Amino acid sequence: MSDNVEFIRDTSVKKIDAQQSIDMEKVDAIVTRIKEKYEKEGLLDKVESNKLGELRSIIAEGKRSKVEVMKPSDLKTDYNPSVRSIGNIYSSLKSFFGFIIDKLYKFVPGRNDLAYELYSANISYSTAQFLAMAAVISSFVTIFVTVLLFVLFYMFDVNLLYALVGGVFVFVIFSIWIMQYPASVANARAREIDRQLPFALRHMAAELRAGIGLYRVLQSVAVADYGVLSEELAKTIAEVEEGTDTKDALKNLALRTKSFALKNAINHLLRALKTGGNLSEAMNNIADEVAFDIRMQIETFTEKMNFFGVIYIFVGIVVPVMLAILSGIRNAPLGTSISFFSALPLTPLVITLIYVVLLPLGLFILVYYIKSTRPLV
Repeated sequence: MSDNVEFIRDTSVKKIDAQQSIDMEKVDAIVTRIKEKYEKEGLLDKVESNKLGELRSIIAEGKRSKVEVMKPSDLKTDYNPSVRSIGNIYSSLKSFFGFIIDKLYKFVPGRNDLAYELYSANISYSTAQFLAMAAVISSFVTIFVTVLLFVLFYMFDVNLLYALVGGVFVFVIFSIWIMQYPASVANARAREIDRQLPFALRHMAAELRAGIGLYRVLQSVAVADYGVLSEELAKTIAEVEEGTDTKDALKNLALRTKSFALKNAINHLLRALKTGGNLSEAMNNIADEVAFDIRMQIETFTEKMNFFGVIYIFVGIVVPVMLAILSGIRNAPLGTSISFFSALPLTPLVITLIYVVLLPLGLFILVYYIKSTRPLV
């Protein structure tokens, strides 16, 4: 056995649930079997041992370990050329980007849950790697926008200090957005699972009623065209083939997904397995509940659209027209003689920034929010 193969053993293991505890010997046995399998097949050099350590932590805690097993320096050998470029930039200016991560990103919302969000979003990078990429991308976006603002403000003879303030504002906003990106992807995957779940559950119910075993039913759904749900079940099947008990693999699936409907379905399924209930009937009942929840989400979203429609009209039509009228009066000879209009800061530069930057940004945020919250049907 190679000496450079090490397993991450955390000093403290958090509980997966208040009523559940983890048998660490069982977890270690699973990881050991995986390792022995790769050794027999001669694949140990191709499978990083630190990933096995991270798998141990995921199984035990339901999320990625806080101990980083994939370092930012590994980005230089990533298969994606863009990521490799980011990894090279990070390595060249490691002290600078390390300062951003340690001092600035510490206060960005979402960092504490980043490990779980990355795993749930199926983003195959560790927390340290994602933070490194976020620091590089945020820095370059900030530099580009700041230089652009410097050029514009210099042309219009505006205090260049405002360009620096704008750059800081862009860095903060973009950093918050990029840190929330994994959560956004994870939520999108959860909504996709919710959309496909009623059909998959009825699929399972039909095969269970025909006398097919649960494992074969899960395999059937995993290879079917149920999108993200099939992908997640494929991971579950892989865990079972690696030696994990089917019930434990289903619990791991419930832990890593953000779909409440799927968590509920798995809990009902495990309860039926424990009590010896009718699995087919349980699947049909869960499918009916999920379908009802989706209908309620659609009704709630429809009610929200009435309110968002008013906001869109106000931001997209009323505000631009009102600003155009006020700026016309403000910059007319008559407007400069009236104290009220002359006090309005509606100079040509301000109007340009409002129309080119602020209003499109507001509409983009509104549309992005609507798209991210709409139920998938």
